Amino acid sequence: MPSTVKPFYATYYNPELFRDYSFLVCPPYDVISKDALIRLRKKSIYNFSHVLLADNNNYKAIGNKLNEWLKKRVLIDGEEQSFYLYEQLFNLEGKLLRRFGILTLLKMDKKGIFPHEYTLRAPKEDRKKIIKAARANLSPIFVIATKPLNALRELYAFYTKKQPFLKFKDDGGIANRVWKISDPEKIKYIIKEIDKSKLVIADGHHRFEISYDYFKKNKNNFKDLNYILAYVTDCQEGLAILPTHRIIKLMEDKESFFKKVSEYFRIKEISHDSLEEKLKKSACFCLGLYYKIKFFFLELKDRDLLDKISDKAYRNLDTYVFHQLFLPLFKTSGAIEYTHNIDEAKKIAGLKKVAFLLRATSLDSVITISSQGLRLPQKSTYFYPKLLSGIVLRRFRKHG
Repeated sequence: MPSTVKPFYATYYNPELFRDYSFLVCPPYDVISKDALIRLRKKSIYNFSHVLLADNNNYKAIGNKLNEWLKKRVLIDGEEQSFYLYEQLFNLEGKLLRRFGILTLLKMDKKGIFPHEYTLRAPKEDRKKIIKAARANLSPIFVIATKPLNALRELYAFYTKKQPFLKFKDDGGIANRVWKISDPEKIKYIIKEIDKSKLVIADGHHRFEISYDYFKKNKNNFKDLNYILAYVTDCQEGLAILPTHRIIKLMEDKESFFKKVSEYFRIKEISHDSLEEKLKKSACFCLGLYYKIKFFFLELKDRDLLDKISDKAYRNLDTYVFHQLFLPLFKTSGAIEYTHNIDEAKKIAGLKKVAFLLRATSLDSVITISSQGLRLPQKSTYFYPKLLSGIVLRRFRKHG
């Protein structure tokens, strides 16, 4: 029976030509703004964003550029089938955290891997054209094992005593280190444990779906096309999820808005710092508001309101409660804007919009809901830090 994960011949930047990866890597495609893209491409003509995002819908140019980089040996192929142990060391709210996992090929078995978010058509169309042009998985999807992977932790303890394959600090000050795992016995050890694990997709739903579609249409052309490039980790302290706040334009005056809110919530004007503390400590659905230069804390008057949500799994999910029970109370205009930072939410809201400040989704909620075959609303999770693109990629190899 084919294993859930397998080592692979990775393609990566030539270490003989490049020593500092910070000029070469970039965030995932879906979090790169227009301004960020300009900054990234100024860093180096070989920054990975040049092949991760198409200019003016010129997808063919991406395949051409990849081939050019391979001919120039800017990118080279590894000589051994390997896993890559990837660690990120970062600060969050004054605390030093680390997250580690392996970069691997993951079998796209829809029965054993649980997505947790719905996908959108436009990003899928874009990624379909990218995979067709590149004939490669350019970025890993992010996958979590629902139970601790002891083999992963033992390998981490072993390899972190050795010199890394590469190390660098990125623009956000996050320390990145990678070790190549080519030892067959160690590879078998981690495969055996992951084979027994349930896996949840944390990030990369669009890429998973289009890769599965590409496999069905091209499985006779390439080896192992039923596998996708993935980062596999487990539930560890450094597996951080940031909140995603909503900024919305209301079509109601202040008096009408607060009258509706007060039917269901106790409303307390509060300072920024106190609001963050309140949001962390509350056991039931609650949220913050930034409205007309003031912060407010909203606390449910009656928890029985949550009984209107038929599926119990969703009652502890703030994003679901917000979109199903709270937001429909009001008339709104235009698209919802999102941010993970309260100060930025305040700035976006200004005097004309309202910032709804939500708590971060817990990892337990993600695993519980997705394991039941249910999905979270869009923008329910933001795993931090993001996995960088450009550390390794996986090119498709023809049969024979």
